[in-house]
Amino acid sequence: MEQSLTIVAAPDELIGKTVATKYLVEQMIGEGGMGKVYKAIQIALDKPVVLKVLRQALLSDERTVKRFQREAKAASRLNHPNSISVLDFGQAADGAMYIAMEYVQGKDLHHILSREWPLPEARVIRLMSQVLSALADAHSAGVIHRDLKPENIMVEQRRGEADFVKVLDFGIAKIVDGSIDEDGPALTRAGFVCGTPEYMSPEQARGAQLDHRSDLYAVGVIIYQLMCGMLPFDSDSAVGFATKHLTEIPLPPTKRRPEARVSVAMERLIMKALAKNPDDRPQTAEQFRAELLAIEKERRASVGTARRPAASSQPGLATVRKVTPIDQQETRVNPPPSPWASTENTVKASSPIAGPVPDEATGKSTSPDRDTLPGAGASSIIFKVATVLLVLLALGIGALYAWSVMQKPREVYVPPPNAPLTGTGQLYEYDPPRETRRPGDGAREANEGDGAWHTGNTEVALTSYLRAWQADPQPELALKIGELYFQKDMTVEARAWWARYRKDSAGAKAQPYIDQLLEK
Repeated sequence: MEQSLTIVAAPDELIGKTVATKYLVEQMIGEGGMGKVYKAIQIALDKPVVLKVLRQALLSDERTVKRFQREAKAASRLNHPNSISVLDFGQAADGAMYIAMEYVQGKDLHHILSREWPLPEARVIRLMSQVLSALADAHSAGVIHRDLKPENIMVEQRRGEADFVKVLDFGIAKIVDGSIDEDGPALTRAGFVCGTPEYMSPEQARGAQLDHRSDLYAVGVIIYQLMCGMLPFDSDSAVGFATKHLTEIPLPPTKRRPEARVSVAMERLIMKALAKNPDDRPQTAEQFRAELLAIEKERRASVGTARRPAASSQPGLATVRKVTPIDQQETRVNPPPSPWASTENTVKASSPIAGPVPDEATGKSTSPDRDTLPGAGASSIIFKVATVLLVLLALGIGALYAWSVMQKPREVYVPPPNAPLTGTGQLYEYDPPRETRRPGDGAREANEGDGAWHTGNTEVALTSYLRAWQADPQPELALKIGELYFQKDMTVEARAWWARYRKDSAGAKAQPYIDQLLEK
């Protein structure tokens, strides 16, 4: 049974060391039954990663090694924004097996649940719809997670995007399409139960054959827990939880915790997901997600209806509000007669919207036309002439500004003649003034280089890094360019670029890595 990761602070023998000459281990962030999890730096890219290292004592256990390899294979199949990305997998010179994954700066869902409950229903839908989207991608790739729980769901706050979800830990994932066959003994024996008991589907608790609907049961348990702050069942043992999942019908969330605010539609969907028979649950992750989003859509529609004032067929019950001149100007309609109607003087002082006004002397209705007032004709002409002059002046200023912009020579950055895109040593000395650098272009080219390197296209990566260097020379670029030259067996160029890296980088953290490469 996979153990949950527990946060620990004690250092161990790997901290400060380099794994597979690629990853500088900074700290241990967790520990599970199979191994330890570290935060490390991918030296070549100066990028934080999560490094999962199998315990040395388990390297002789064929079943555990196979399971570790399967985790890497399962996760490497996934290419979804809400699934953790596997960057690398291998075995170090000392035999240590490792998986390098993307580093997520956030909190797991268990942490959020324990500190922020109660969670609004809209937030639960936002979180779990992303989980289901990741599961839909995994299931379409033939991967069943089998250990979904709040601790395996990371949530980070990105700029402009709250509660961005990453599903991780495919340590006991099952690959069901047969395209990747493990040699040796079966990893999941008949009747063998793996997973976390609190979130196990009934068929998983029985040790029966599983399909993707087992994951959807676990999603139902998690939503139940998020909505009412407790699990569907209580027990003090793994066997007790498994037995209850097999035999008991859980109480609906509103009966288990009456003070919890759970909509009727949400409760109905939760109980559907917790059905003992997989045929009675949502049949796919996409279907589950659609039903979840429909609840939110219905909630928003009902909120909008509640805010809209209802029309009353009984005039005596209608809300009456005094109509002011400001209301008249906004709505552009004549106010109906009311007990609070304006006095004659007030109406005369208001805008022409107020309509005809009875004359005091004759009693006839006249309209307060500006042109019929004393002096109105001359004032109107002066106002019109002034308006035309101001418009002509504005047009003239705009035309003059546009002409000056067009005549001004455009500053175009031209790299020096001794700085070609590829070369054998001159470009590493390039050091332009700060005001001529283009950091935006440099960052864009560097990102393209990183992407090309990750896909194994080192020639494109080198070209992109050199262009980034011309736009904005940075120490990490010199480090990367040096390594790419070293891979091309151009040691002289590599040394030159690494010398520039040492010159510009305070502390030169990657120097031990460079020395290790040069000693080979």
